[in-house]
Order: sequence, then C-alpha cells, then structure tokens
Amino acid sequence: MATQELRRRRRTWIGEAWDSNVGKKVIVAVTGLVLVGYVVLHMIGNLTTLLGADGGDHGGAQVDDYGHWLREFGTPLLPYSFILWVIRVALLGALIVHIVGVYQLTMRSRAARPAGFPAKRIGRSWAARTMRLSGPLLLVFIIFHILQFTLLTVDVTPLKEGEIYSNLYGAFHKWYFVVIYIAALASLAYHLRHGVWSLFQTLGLDSSSRNATLRHGATALAAVVAIGFALVPLGFATGILPEPVTGPNAPTEVSK
Repeated sequence: MATQELRRRRRTWIGEAWDSNVGKKVIVAVTGLVLVGYVVLHMIGNLTTLLGADGGDHGGAQVDDYGHWLREFGTPLLPYSFILWVIRVALLGALIVHIVGVYQLTMRSRAARPAGFPAKRIGRSWAARTMRLSGPLLLVFIIFHILQFTLLTVDVTPLKEGEIYSNLYGAFHKWYFVVIYIAALASLAYHLRHGVWSLFQTLGLDSSSRNATLRHGATALAAVVAIGFALVPLGFATGILPEPVTGPNAPTEVSK
C-alpha cells in the first residue's frame, strides 16, 4: 500500500489527466488543435505555388524560395534545417498522442457498453460516424505524402531536392496522383469539420447561443483548407500553372 501511495504521489498531472476520460479528451483536443494549426499554415505555404514558375530569388519558383527559407530558418545560430526538424518531430509527437488517445477512448467506450448493446447513432452526423474511417485513411495518406514530397522516394516522376515546384508539376501531370490527393482532401474536409466542432465541445466553448456559429465556422474552415490545397494539383492538371523554370542555382537531381 505504501509503495502504491508513493507512486500515486509521484504521478504528474499530465499522467493523471491521461488516465481519465475527460483529461484524455482534452489532450486529444489540444493535440488536434496543434495539427489543425499546422494544416492551415501548410496550406498557406502551399499557395505560394500559385505565384508561378518564376519570380524567386534564384530565377525559379517562389515556392522553392519558401521551402529554402524553412530550412534556413535559425541559421547561422542553429544548423541548417534544425528548426524544421524540431517542428516535424513535435508534429509527429502530437500526431501519435492524438491517434493513441482517440484509439484508447474508442476502446474504453466499447468496453463500457453492455454486451450485445448496439452503438448509439441517434443525433450523430455522417461525418461523425465516418471519423474512425477517415482518420486511418488520412494517416495512410500522410505517410504517402511524406514519402513522395519529403523523402522523395515515390519517384514515378523526376524528383529534385529543393525544387518543390518542379516536383509538384511532374506529379500532378499524372492523373492518378491528382485523384489520390483530391480524394484525400475530401476525407480531410470531413475529418476536419467534425474534429474542429468536437474540439469546441471538449474545451467547453460550445453553448446553445453560439453552436450554430461554431458549426458553420468548422464547416467553413474545412472547406477553405480543402479548396486551398486542391488549387495546386488542379492548377497543374488543368495547365493553368506553367512549366517549371530551372534557375542558375537549382539543385542537382537526387540519386536513387
């Protein structure tokens, strides 16, 4: 008993929160908020692709300059790409905590349900019922996206380190990559809409007087994010975005 009491006292408030359903929901909501913030910022960064194939400092696309700025941020005080990798690790941690938390909450909900008792579906939206499907699909897509445009291993089309515009141009002139990304964005929109609305509820921000506004806001955010991301593949697929311009300081092709 003394040992158990000592362990209990040594527990941090985060550990205690993680063990409780309410605390776990709050942690899931906070990590979800971090991921939503990243998705919005990532979309804004992607939109620099729409500025075209030239206009950058090195004669190439401005989105290439944006990618270089992300890697150079913090230098010379910190190593090249250090801050970018810190952000990536933090996002990976938030994603793992988010997924594990959702999974454990789902398992607890199932365990608390009497045997043979069907899950309650009354009042649940279609998006809410498909969260358990859209989540894993998005995880698979995230892995694919990282392999293709971060690690440059999905080399169906030519890939060059640092030439973001050229990599996107080659990929999105393949119809199947366009279909994959648009389908993923549709799944993201459904997941984001319900996730943001659930976040408001978990953090106690909802009320009868503003629920309609919060729902509309979640829907608008999901739509803006999905459309913002979709503009890039559709711009390349339709020919609106021109061919890439190789600048004088363009990096060499990555060896495979």
